Amino acid sequence: MKILLVQAYLGRKEDFLLYPLGLAYVGTALQSRGHEVRGYDPNASPEGLDGMQKRIIELSPDVIGISLRNIDNLIRWDIFYYYKYFQETIRVARSVSSKAKIVVGGPGFSIFAEKIMQRNLELDFGVYLEGEDSFPELLEKIDNPGVVKGIFYRKNGEVIFSGARALPDFAHMTYPRRDFFDINDYRNDINCIGVQTKRGCPLKCTYCNYPLLNGSRQRVRSAESISDELQYLIDVFNIKRFVFADAIFNSPKKHAEEICEAFIKRGIKVEWSAYMDIKNTDKDFLMLAQKAGCKAIIFSPDGISRGVLQALNKMLEAKDIEESLQLFTKDKEMRNFNVIYGFFLNAPGDTVSGLLQTLYFYVKAKLALRGRGNAHMNWIRLEPETVVFQRAVEEGAVPKDIELLPDQVEGLTKVFYIKPTLKWLDPFLLVLVKWFMKFIANEVGVKKQRRMLADD
Repeated sequence: MKILLVQAYLGRKEDFLLYPLGLAYVGTALQSRGHEVRGYDPNASPEGLDGMQKRIIELSPDVIGISLRNIDNLIRWDIFYYYKYFQETIRVARSVSSKAKIVVGGPGFSIFAEKIMQRNLELDFGVYLEGEDSFPELLEKIDNPGVVKGIFYRKNGEVIFSGARALPDFAHMTYPRRDFFDINDYRNDINCIGVQTKRGCPLKCTYCNYPLLNGSRQRVRSAESISDELQYLIDVFNIKRFVFADAIFNSPKKHAEEICEAFIKRGIKVEWSAYMDIKNTDKDFLMLAQKAGCKAIIFSPDGISRGVLQALNKMLEAKDIEESLQLFTKDKEMRNFNVIYGFFLNAPGDTVSGLLQTLYFYVKAKLALRGRGNAHMNWIRLEPETVVFQRAVEEGAVPKDIELLPDQVEGLTKVFYIKPTLKWLDPFLLVLVKWFMKFIANEVGVKKQRRMLADD
């Protein structure tokens, strides 16, 4: 079959593009079964959805696979609804081709799979969770989709789910080809091009849906196979910067150490970033990671007060976070890292004193890391089947029947967690964060203009 794989249109230019890693994995699996596979990302092309129309006409595909990575941008002070542009993507695809089967997948889809199938009649099939096994099997049995586990399909006007499917054997999966999309479109930031070392997250953060999407058991690739993938990216595409696209890179810590040691032994010269667990990030590990090319680290402590850390099940204490910041600011050997800390405001377990503690650490981290790191604040975006969502309903923070996939963007203003006892304080926090982000944006803009004038 001829297959066109499309990353759903986002609707606006973001700070940086993300290479469609999930589609690359699926494309590799499809191509290994003899299918003709092409890729298109309307977010990377100046032609946008017009370019998708052209490629559908040129290829005349039998199947159009569309990946929905995120429902929205998760940012309360700058809400943007990607889902509406995903709907535009599928409408345009169907308007150009009435015969092609439209198959949707991706993490954003899987979170709201049944609803998305019910609301978007243009869709023929939905691939639930990871699709490297189920998508190729669906194409082999497309006239009898009910026998393929992990598939949503239509029968007599009803949306049917074929049943749960075991997750793929990621540990032994071939690394993905990267020629389905022009990789040159994704070079402008170290976080654009991802490499996965594992799937599955054993952590139990109460707001997070990673265990739902990838399971809680880690499926870990060997350090050798990851080194092979990096060598491929360097030799074929001259890639020198990338991000480890794992939920947590240094869990298990020994696996992360083996990867770093393999890079050093093979002489792989790259720069990379990663999401990391604070507790596994001691100086010895950081020195090894730095030698292997690590330049940037993202931490998600999410809280600093005991109440929030316990409510979010972070398995951290305030001293762990404080000691981490001290390590990166006071140790001269650690000052080459770019470090980011993320926090939630008005989170479960929060108090007035807890909020003040968060704001104090936020300002302290911003000042201490200025020029080589940052700290971010946000609110928890409620997701179905998470502990925080259940808690929000029980507390009366949101109604039991709240629509987490609203029809209009205005509905997104209601899907963020706000501690009921601190609701009176929330408008002030939102104004404060909006003002501060606008101030930062203006400051960055001024610095950019100064650099441009200096270059002239």
